[in-house]
Amino acid sequence: MSPLGIIVAVTAEARSLTKKFVPNGEPIRLPEGAVLSVSGVGPKRATAASRILLKEGVTALLSWGSAGGLSPGLSPGSLILPKTIIASDHSLYSVDTNWHDCLCNRLKGHIDFLTDPLAESTRVMCTPAEKKLLFQQTGAVSVDMESAAVAAVAGEAGIPFIAIRAIADSMDTAIPAGTLKAFDEFGRLRFLGLMLRLPAHFLELPAMIRIARTYRAALRTLAQVARLTEKRLIDFPRAT
Repeated sequence: MSPLGIIVAVTAEARSLTKKFVPNGEPIRLPEGAVLSVSGVGPKRATAASRILLKEGVTALLSWGSAGGLSPGLSPGSLILPKTIIASDHSLYSVDTNWHDCLCNRLKGHIDFLTDPLAESTRVMCTPAEKKLLFQQTGAVSVDMESAAVAAVAGEAGIPFIAIRAIADSMDTAIPAGTLKAFDEFGRLRFLGLMLRLPAHFLELPAMIRIARTYRAALRTLAQVARLTEKRLIDFPRAT
């Protein structure tokens, strides 16, 4: 069976697929046969991690994790299985049709999902105004920072690609600056830095708590998808 390569930006999102320790930036092989890599946030890190997985011999790539909501109708925890990825340079990437159909059929009737486009951003979209503008410009219902990069590497290699994303923050949710500074590129809490910044960002604390709650909704959805597929996402590329 050909190995599937899974790119996940942060450790918290990787835990929906494995309870094993996942060293940042170093691939590990899952019991189901897939190879998982926690890349860190952003397209450059996702590209680098994807290329490393190609060297590990993977023959399909999956972008797994959370996303920001761009459409007014989306709430935290909503599942996005996009058919198309819109890169920040306006390049378009299509997911593998057969693999996508297999996944949708597996999940249909168990969990609601959308297949509308997902857009790329090279930075975190922090304000409702930014999200609204991207929605108007692209028609995408969600946004992340890694899927287009993974799709580009898959396209260069001529292998199947798909993205599975759960909404962590809705279109009308503002992400406080203090929240971004509280975590490193792998999603690890900078506890000391948070404590030092807290007095200056004290008024942002309620918003930070809300963001943590909505992010947990995204993690629950990812865990549900993992359960519904019995974590055997590697089975799907065989349909291509």
